[in-house]
Amino acid sequence: MEASVLQAALIGISCWLGSVENSQPLGVAFSDAMSKPIVGGTVVGLILGDVVTGVTIGAAVQAMYLGQVLIGGVATADMAFVSYPSIALAMLAGADANVAVTLAATVGVLGAALFTGYEILASVFYQLGDKYIAENNIKKMKIAYMVLPPITSFILRFGITFTIVMLGSNYAATLLAAIPQIVLHIAGVLGGVLPAVGISILITYTLKDYKFIIFFLIGMICITFLNLNMVATAVTGTCLAVMYYMYTANNNQVESINQNIEEEDELQ
Repeated sequence: MEASVLQAALIGISCWLGSVENSQPLGVAFSDAMSKPIVGGTVVGLILGDVVTGVTIGAAVQAMYLGQVLIGGVATADMAFVSYPSIALAMLAGADANVAVTLAATVGVLGAALFTGYEILASVFYQLGDKYIAENNIKKMKIAYMVLPPITSFILRFGITFTIVMLGSNYAATLLAAIPQIVLHIAGVLGGVLPAVGISILITYTLKDYKFIIFFLIGMICITFLNLNMVATAVTGTCLAVMYYMYTANNNQVESINQNIEEEDELQ
C-alpha cells in the first residue's frame, strides 16, 4: 500500500489533534477522543481507504490500553503516536493485528519520551512568559504561553508522523520482510498477550468485589462458545444485572424486616 503526500499530511494533522498537550479550540474532550486507538484506526482507515483494516487494528491496539491510567500525570505511552503513525505504518506494511499491537507498544513508548522532550521545551517558553509578565509585555507573554507551545507540538507530531508515513509507504513492507520469521512469531505471541494484560488491568481497577468476575466470564462464554454477537451479549448482561439488583434488593428488605423484628423483641 502506498500513501500520498496528502494522506500523510492528514494523518499527521490527526495525530496533532489527538495530542494531550494540544490547546486547539475544540477542547480537551475532543483531543482525548481523537487519541483513542479505535478512533485513530478508524480515521487512518478512512484516510488510507481501508476502514475495515484500520478499525480491526485499532480495536486490537485499544484492547491493550484499556487499563492505562495516569499516575502523577505520567503515562507509559503516548496515545496519539500509538493511534496514528503506528497504525498507519502497520497498514502500509500489511502487518496483521498481532504485529501491529507490538509495533504500537514500541512507538508509544518512544512517543512518551518525545512528549517529555516537548515538556522541557514548553518549560522554557513558560519561563519566557514569566519574564515578559515581569516586564509588563502582554503581547510577548501571549506568544510565549499561547503560540509557541502549540507550534512546537505541531512541528514535532506532524513532522514525525508525516515522515513515518511517507517512509513507511516505501520501506515498511521491506523492513518487515527483512525481519527473521522467528522474531515476527515472537512479536505475534506477545501481541496476543498484551490485550489480555490491558483487560486484566481494567478489571483490577473497576471490580470492587472479585465475585463479580463471574459476569465477565459469562460474557466470554456467550461470545466464545455460544457465538452470540455483541448486542445479544449486552442484552444478556443487562438482564443478569437487573436480576442481581432485584435479588439483592429483596435480601436487603428481608434483612431490614428481620432487624426491625429483633429490635421490637428486645424492647418487649
